[in-house]
Amino acid sequence: MKPSKKYLSLPIISLQEGQQIGYVKSLILDAGTKALAAIVVDTKGFFKDQRIIPYSRVVSVGEDAITIDKESHVEKTTNLPELVDLVKEKLTIIGTKMVTETGKTLGIADEYYVDQATGKIAQIEISGGKIEGFLSGKAFISAEYITTIGHDVIITQKGSENSLTVADKGLSDSFKNLIHSTSNLASETTHTISSYFKKEKAKSAPPTAVAKELVNLPETEEIQETDSETPIIKEPLG
Repeated sequence: MKPSKKYLSLPIISLQEGQQIGYVKSLILDAGTKALAAIVVDTKGFFKDQRIIPYSRVVSVGEDAITIDKESHVEKTTNLPELVDLVKEKLTIIGTKMVTETGKTLGIADEYYVDQATGKIAQIEISGGKIEGFLSGKAFISAEYITTIGHDVIITQKGSENSLTVADKGLSDSFKNLIHSTSNLASETTHTISSYFKKEKAKSAPPTAVAKELVNLPETEEIQETDSETPIIKEPLG
């Protein structure tokens, strides 16, 4: 997938002539097929009239250039009646509000990504949304959930807010704290359950026979008490 903004200003090269025809000026969208219909060429004076290239005639979209077979594939808009209305329509995705069929606002389309081989829109990047207080940054929604691409609003399927891929930086602090608290609670619960089963296992285990050695203490000698008192002889007075 390639972001639409990466297409802009790419040089366009014809393979047969080995010539640079111009640069990508803008992209023509077809809302019905949810795909790129054509590329508008900035010829830098190479042609006087506006020229476009039907996307079906693009050979490859690379990192540094777009290639076509030959120069003749760059045509006047008037020579391609099937594309005239799309060129005049000037449909855009970036900056368009996105709303579900049930009227829930997802945010604003900030970028869309294209399958280079087919020109099909693969997904749209959304920013500035507020989905139940969790989404405050960026998220992505697959093009399969898009039902209508209009000038003012892009409509997505009912319940498509549940299919958003939320970037980590788009999570609010409260949601991150909730995840952290839940994780800690789960860890503590697991530890408590583990300790309980360890105790139960210890109770059910057979008692270990402990050999007790009798300690023979030496016999103590019986100590006879002796009368240590000395009789006192009293002499008669006088």
